[in-house]
Amino acid sequence: MKTVAGPPAAVFFRIFFLSTDTLSVRDFTQPMTNESNSTSVTPVFSCPFGEFKLQTRHFHPKSPLQAWNAADEMLLKHCADQTDAQPRVLLINDAAGALATCLHQWQPHSWNDSYCSRLALLQNLQRNGLPFDESTWIVSTEQPQGKYDLVLIKVPKTLSLLEYQLCRLRPHLHADTQIIGAAMVKHLSTSMIQCFERLIGPTRTSRAEKKARRIHARFDAALKGAAPEPIQYGIENTPLQLINYASVFSQQKLDIGTRILLENFPASCNESQGQQHIVDLGCGNGALGCYAAWKNPQAQISMVDESYLALKSAQQSIAASGLKNTFNLINADGLNHLPATADLILCNPPFHAGTHVDDNIANRMFRDARSQLAPGGEFVVVGNRHLDYHDHLKRYFDQVTLVGSNKKFVVLSARTKGH
Repeated sequence: MKTVAGPPAAVFFRIFFLSTDTLSVRDFTQPMTNESNSTSVTPVFSCPFGEFKLQTRHFHPKSPLQAWNAADEMLLKHCADQTDAQPRVLLINDAAGALATCLHQWQPHSWNDSYCSRLALLQNLQRNGLPFDESTWIVSTEQPQGKYDLVLIKVPKTLSLLEYQLCRLRPHLHADTQIIGAAMVKHLSTSMIQCFERLIGPTRTSRAEKKARRIHARFDAALKGAAPEPIQYGIENTPLQLINYASVFSQQKLDIGTRILLENFPASCNESQGQQHIVDLGCGNGALGCYAAWKNPQAQISMVDESYLALKSAQQSIAASGLKNTFNLINADGLNHLPATADLILCNPPFHAGTHVDDNIANRMFRDARSQLAPGGEFVVVGNRHLDYHDHLKRYFDQVTLVGSNKKFVVLSARTKGH
């Protein structure tokens, strides 16, 4: 068992170097940093297992986001009534590590699609002087090992991810496994409850408490259910094919924002530029990076995302499109720990953190892009008009130019003097 005792000084992120024949993995250290105001007081969460200092990964005093909600409280209250002194526990979608931190005495396993959730867990363990066991972290693209006595699921916002997770969970359940989901009532749909019934077994819901509700399911080994296959579609007038796993953005078809960016693609990306370095920041299924690779077959393409399923989608999009460029698939929280070598950075940033609108995500991406551009480099971003990205970009760049738009979206190019 590999355990990091005491406060971890650094964590690892992975860069996958992809060629047409091989895929190798290298680990790089990423310093444990948090952007919280140093003078702010860390929130303290009280539960039946004690009091714990907990923060989100990118804590901001004015943000409505916090590391736990009433759904976490309901799950922990239920866990406190367990008669099994040391159950084998699996946590799914524990966004900020609140459950794993509070239940650390049970050494729970965490199964998650978010690299940022891993960082949040590490930071919260550090705040509470608790060790991190590397073997307890399971990425969403891999399977857990063995059977579990208790499975706690923070129900994700997309039905496709819930279906994907429940199908892959079945081999790790036994007749007496307790499977308990939890969510805020406003985000819990009837179809999600039916998904538990269809893929796990007989299901009931609890009474609502503090606008949260639990889902209790009993495993039925006779049920059949296979994880949904990824969705594939092409980009018009190109040979490119995009592969989309559960919950990856633009899963069913090319989204309008990406489409308008492709229609206004930067002229600086072409074969005459030779071996330029192009970054697809927040790559999702890899649409922008694959298009850039098609426009310039000599370019080196880096695709960066915090979602493990997004990077798997991008990897398979590259293969399905038959692209021969050199690709770096990077699982990380932004670009701020990578060398400043990008000639062109492309970005269609998310503006939701889970179920909450959060423009801090885009601002972090803009700041990272500014620091990672090589001299002469360009940052091209697309976004909804109402998000006012033009004003946000002016905080970090000297020159911001509108290069394309329609009624809903704008495409902006940003540069800095001396770059």
